[in-house]
Amino acid sequence: MDDMLNAKAATAEPAWFVSSVEKAFRILRAFELGGRSLSLTEIAELTGLDKSAAQRFTYTLAALGYLHKDSKARRYTISPKVMSLGMIYLRTDPIVARARHQLYELNKSLDATVNMTVLDDTDVIYVVRYPGRRAVTVDVVLGMRRPAFCSASGRAILSTLTDDEVLAVLDRSKLVAYTGHTRTSPDAIMAEIRKARAQGFALTEQETSIGDISLAAPVRNADGRSTAAINISVSIADWTGAELALKLGPTIVDAARAISGTSEFHPMPMA
Repeated sequence: MDDMLNAKAATAEPAWFVSSVEKAFRILRAFELGGRSLSLTEIAELTGLDKSAAQRFTYTLAALGYLHKDSKARRYTISPKVMSLGMIYLRTDPIVARARHQLYELNKSLDATVNMTVLDDTDVIYVVRYPGRRAVTVDVVLGMRRPAFCSASGRAILSTLTDDEVLAVLDRSKLVAYTGHTRTSPDAIMAEIRKARAQGFALTEQETSIGDISLAAPVRNADGRSTAAINISVSIADWTGAELALKLGPTIVDAARAISGTSEFHPMPMA
């Protein structure tokens, strides 16, 4: 099963950790890896559970409405009811609420794709998105993950952490190339993160998607650290990275500060 889920389970407090809850979520997460529908055997293989345990958990999740069972094909699919869990977060998180207003205004004024992502271990997850008319990547939806190490949003968030913390994230990440432009060397990634730390925003050019330039600024907590970022995504047919940084970098930084509730940018120390 997925390394991130196992890592979080391994670091949980043993006295309070309920393994049956972890196993239920392990089954739901299996659909990220295995595809739209899974047989009981496939679920057992992906989760590392024995077939009897997998059967009990899938039956329970289906009875609760979070899985759908096709009795004829003997395969399971995720139910739309799972989306209600994500909607609770989107409705109740105050930063998401503030970001929604700011990004809506940016989307209308700039006619460009704007997003907010949050850090989840080695990935960022899209939690707010307003596509522009010339969106480069049209398959991005709320809840989608991107690796933090090569995304502008991820690097913007990581720039607010210490070097040791960033290196720990990179050590847990799969540093693979998504395009011919993806930086996969830890030294090269650290250089970009230090640059973002100094200037207040991160810029990537075609590192996650061909044709895409992205500029992101961190949404900071009261201590100056960040677990979220906003970004603007444009096409290389319309912009260069240098033009985007010069013309819209300050705008994105200001919007991130407004969401954060902070008025000043204080660069993090280099180490």
